[in-house]
Amino acid sequence: MSRVISRSFNIYAMLYFVLYKILRYRYAVVLQNLSRSFPERSYADISQVAAGFYRHFCRIFLEMGMMFFVSERKMKNRVRVKNPELLEQFHAKGQNIIIMLGHYGNWESLNILPRYFNFNLYAVYKPLSNAFFNRVMQRLRSRFGLRLLPMHKVGRHMLTKKAQAGAYILVSDQFPPNEAHTVRFLHQPTRVITGAERLAKTTGATVVYASVKKTAGPADWEISFRLICDAPAVSLPYEITHKFTEYLEEDIRENPQYWLWTHRRWKQQ
Repeated sequence: MSRVISRSFNIYAMLYFVLYKILRYRYAVVLQNLSRSFPERSYADISQVAAGFYRHFCRIFLEMGMMFFVSERKMKNRVRVKNPELLEQFHAKGQNIIIMLGHYGNWESLNILPRYFNFNLYAVYKPLSNAFFNRVMQRLRSRFGLRLLPMHKVGRHMLTKKAQAGAYILVSDQFPPNEAHTVRFLHQPTRVITGAERLAKTTGATVVYASVKKTAGPADWEISFRLICDAPAVSLPYEITHKFTEYLEEDIRENPQYWLWTHRRWKQQ
């Protein structure tokens, strides 16, 4: 076991050195995103957060690789669910649940959730254009019973499967291809996707936010849930979307190195 840990650390150190020190992988994008999001911070602070992000980025890359062969027992030891009762109480009422989250912490750790609940959980996804990588990600996410559902099928599925209420996981902080709604997020106007809100209003599903945080305890990651809306039909326009971005920003401000800063999140703005 110690040999495996040592080997993993060596790979992590090498990957970090190559990406951050040599290739400077998307470093200009990371610095620009951080500087715009935290204008009150000095360049030294921004550089320190950037270095922390690259360490986290390399760790997530290795953890995703380990998920292909780690046992269920070890995976559950590494990922703790803080308050499963929040989801259980809505499922007991026969309600579908939409779980919104961002690319924060280890978002792929939600793959283990089917081993914590006695109802179906679905990962809603957009199929990748590369067939090989699409199969790889499907295998990774379905190992512990998570069911995969293409985005264009989720609405009909929720309505036709209403007698079998489940939970639907949507990563919701991507750059929108054609939606125009804008929120104030990390000190700047930010275009956001509203698909989860529209889905909730159409199906009547309860919406919760999933936060994935690094822990100092025996588990590596802790998943906790916060209610966003349990009555979407009577919620204000964009209320669900605004609440999601508010909760995500709280997490990012607490530990900014754990968000995915390599993407051009504010392009065309």
